[in-house]
Amino acid sequence: MYFPYLHGKQKEVLALRHLAPVLGSDGQVQPVLEPVRQATTSVRHTLEACEAHRLQVWLVINPVRQDFELLPPAQSLEWGRQLFTSLPQRQWIHPTLMLGPSLTPAVIRRFVQLFGARPLGIVVGTDAPPLHEVMTLLGGAQVRMVFFKDIEPTRAARAMIGAAGCVWVEDRRLPENPELRVSERHLFTDRALTFLADGLAGFSDYTTLPSRPEAPELPSRLAAFRLSCLRTAPASGEFWIEHFMGGRFGPDEGGADARFRQALLSFHAALDRTDVSFGPTEAVRRYLTGLIDGIVPTRALSKQWEVMHHLELVSGVLAGRFPAKPTTGAPDSLLTTPPRSGALEFR
Repeated sequence: MYFPYLHGKQKEVLALRHLAPVLGSDGQVQPVLEPVRQATTSVRHTLEACEAHRLQVWLVINPVRQDFELLPPAQSLEWGRQLFTSLPQRQWIHPTLMLGPSLTPAVIRRFVQLFGARPLGIVVGTDAPPLHEVMTLLGGAQVRMVFFKDIEPTRAARAMIGAAGCVWVEDRRLPENPELRVSERHLFTDRALTFLADGLAGFSDYTTLPSRPEAPELPSRLAAFRLSCLRTAPASGEFWIEHFMGGRFGPDEGGADARFRQALLSFHAALDRTDVSFGPTEAVRRYLTGLIDGIVPTRALSKQWEVMHHLELVSGVLAGRFPAKPTTGAPDSLLTTPPRSGALEFR
């Protein structure tokens, strides 16, 4: 099982909402959602979509980042309670407690009072209070999943959580060296191959985004976008990240739009390779539509597609839908289709 750790930023929320039917059908992905914005409308619509398609979500009820940094723990929990109870149906949405340094016994007891009859989750961070004390306060609550965020769970910690599933949320950082960041491809994760042998309930990471929601993306003047792919030759089960380069274009040559179109052509050519699989996912089709129509997506929309692609690719691989049977890329004749007017929209 894959437990992608998502923050309530717009690109992640919209990506998850759009993919809820596919992910729910595959049954191989259970997102962990830690909101970072107090506005609830978009998050609520996404949770409703997940509920409708029976996609299990582990929702952090007491967020602590960005908009919630200055809120007292009890007030943050109350915000989460209101969001949770505003959902018409919530059988597939599981309340999850974030263990932070400001968490108090009173807040833990209130969490149990509100949600103790439901399957619960816990997120354990590097600054969490002692786990044995928290488990004692949780008492007989139905703790089903414990997510160790950025810290590898120790043998002692596993013993403390009993029969609850154990998941290590790993910070799969991109290479720090600027030259590596813009290299064509590099290994992202092979945890899908090892988590069962390690005694874990699944594997987790921050998809292809930074682990800190406030961290800026490290842009490259050459790489227009990056997509995860499954390495298939040799058949390894490893997920890699591939960067698609656009070269250098001056303002009189089209600038950023020309660079992105060049990267799209590189991506189109990559679909004919036999050593990797990109699905194809819905996001792949959207990128190819942009190439065919001659319409370049905004940077924000492209980042949203990157998240969509990664979620669907991992889900499809675990469900056996990917890799698809070998096919060639989009027919070259499509690339000569005259551009059509109109904006490329996300629906």
